[in-house]
Amino acid sequence: MKKTLWGTLLLALAAWALALPAATAANAWWWRQQLILLSGLGAWLLMSLIMVLAARPAWLERPLGGLDKMYRLHKWAGIGAIVLALVHYGLDLSKGLLRLFFERPVKPPRGEWWLNAFRDVAKDFGEWSVWLLAAMLVITLWQRFPYHWWRVLHKVLALVYLALALHAVVLAPPAWWQQPAGWLVGASALVGAWCAVLSLAGRIGGARRHRARVLAVADRGAGVLEVTCRVEGRWQHRAGQFAFVTFERGEGAHPFTLSNADGGQGELRFAIKALGDYTAQLAARVRAGQEVSIEGPYGRFDFRRDRAPEQVWVAAGIGATPFVAWLESLQEAPERAPRVHLHYCVRNAREAVFAGRLQALCAGLPSVTLKIHHSDEAGFARAEDLLAGTGPAASVWFCGPQGFAEGLRAGMRRLGRPPGRFHQELFQMR
Repeated sequence: MKKTLWGTLLLALAAWALALPAATAANAWWWRQQLILLSGLGAWLLMSLIMVLAARPAWLERPLGGLDKMYRLHKWAGIGAIVLALVHYGLDLSKGLLRLFFERPVKPPRGEWWLNAFRDVAKDFGEWSVWLLAAMLVITLWQRFPYHWWRVLHKVLALVYLALALHAVVLAPPAWWQQPAGWLVGASALVGAWCAVLSLAGRIGGARRHRARVLAVADRGAGVLEVTCRVEGRWQHRAGQFAFVTFERGEGAHPFTLSNADGGQGELRFAIKALGDYTAQLAARVRAGQEVSIEGPYGRFDFRRDRAPEQVWVAAGIGATPFVAWLESLQEAPERAPRVHLHYCVRNAREAVFAGRLQALCAGLPSVTLKIHHSDEAGFARAEDLLAGTGPAASVWFCGPQGFAEGLRAGMRRLGRPPGRFHQELFQMR
């Protein structure tokens, strides 16, 4: 993620530097203008990156590590774009303050350029968009804001992007269009606008969308609802992947991990924990025979990508679902299973809804050992407990609450374990 973010910003910096005019008359006003252009170009490239990532292109999953990592990049690129946009706008507003300290030189007349006719509209669009983006940042970071409303407002950003495209193209210096800076502005505007149109038309993920029907709904206790579906047409997934499921059109799609291996029959199983308003009401709103839409599969949470001599799998609560799918996928070929220490961490025995299934699956896999942790009896599992008996080259695969993940990462640092050995599904889509 960091490489992509910094790479985008360095690209903006390089293009800006190549376009710098001769600084023979460089002064505070000259630098203000150049920094306005630099911050604007950086914000624009990050905004365009956001639109590309929002389109969920499957070909980007491999280089970026999966859709969950792409969404994390999407979030931080959005924060970076808004910060730069505010800097850009602030610099534009700074002329009143600058006049108090520096005399403003006479501005040369603006050259003839056919886009000048749209300058006033483009400036207005830019100003309105900055305030809309700032408001969206606050709403996104405020996790209590209802998801279904956030989803609607988030989609409006496609319109904001189109407004900013006009702003970027019209207000880019005419000289840029013969240099890399202008080529970047134009190319990113074309690609980003296409992604914005796909979003507004509801076409994102359309090629990976499938009709499906609910086969069964079962209450597994402790707020866990198991929904089994059958997909129409061709479907194939790897254990550990997830899909976007739309049970009701008005609510939209929600991501859920597939808790079963692919049996070749198009049957999918989702274990859904009641963690919010929508999932808490799902048991009363989903029924057998109901038609649903499933988009996917997505994700690269796959232990087979790991070459460590032994692996530690940490399943916390509902985070057991990808590990259940992994164990199912190994049943017919136990010799393919790596040496695994599987830890299932729950609050108490009542919440250990996957314990029986995990025990049955591990019984057929000699290289996998299972330990169940009840925090109400022994306290929260620490990294020292989970990594006991493993070598320094062991890798950790985690799925569960973010707070647990951060504690486990910190524990690995205390033990001198390399951070690159930690693998996690980042199941946060906003």
